[in-house]
Amino acid sequence: MKKNKKKKVIDFINKDYIDENGNAIVDVVINDRSELFSPYSNKMLLRREIFLYLDTIADPIPNEYPLIINFIVKDLNILNQEYVREALKRYYWFSYKEMEKNLRKDMLFVFLYLVIGLLLIIGFNFFDFSMFGITDAWVRIIDSFLTIFVWVIVWEAISQLIIGRGKKVAEMLNEKQMAIAEVRFFDSLSEVATEGSDPNMKK
Repeated sequence: MKKNKKKKVIDFINKDYIDENGNAIVDVVINDRSELFSPYSNKMLLRREIFLYLDTIADPIPNEYPLIINFIVKDLNILNQEYVREALKRYYWFSYKEMEKNLRKDMLFVFLYLVIGLLLIIGFNFFDFSMFGITDAWVRIIDSFLTIFVWVIVWEAISQLIIGRGKKVAEMLNEKQMAIAEVRFFDSLSEVATEGSDPNMKK
């Protein structure tokens, strides 16, 4: 069932987003130049909705496809295209690097969890409880609590390493895919179609 669902998603992506050159194409239609920038900032920050839209559309696209983002903007001649291009790439590159850093932190915590668990097991087995007058009954109780605690931190390490890591790596690669995407600008969708139909046309 899961394989069939994945195949349907891939078929949908191939049909709707992949061009004849094997590039993944995402079109962003902007009816008004003001829709690009946040009205709450005088620093010309791109609207959050732009990134949310791109994330929604581009995230399902496998990372092996080169990504091309087409901005279709009216009054293109008064738009600072390079500024928009750099702002977009900077946002996703910083996001990618942040995810990369967090992934390294996760690996450090995995290592620490495993070391702590190992040290607790070794320490318990070599510690002489009789020196402190602790009876066998209390030793068994401590052993039970320690076993539960060690299992919890070991499971946390395993879940971070095996279960959580794959998803985080995929998300990180998605951000990288966006950061290195080619960003193009057009006046209309018909111009995009013309460009796509002529591989020799200058981009």
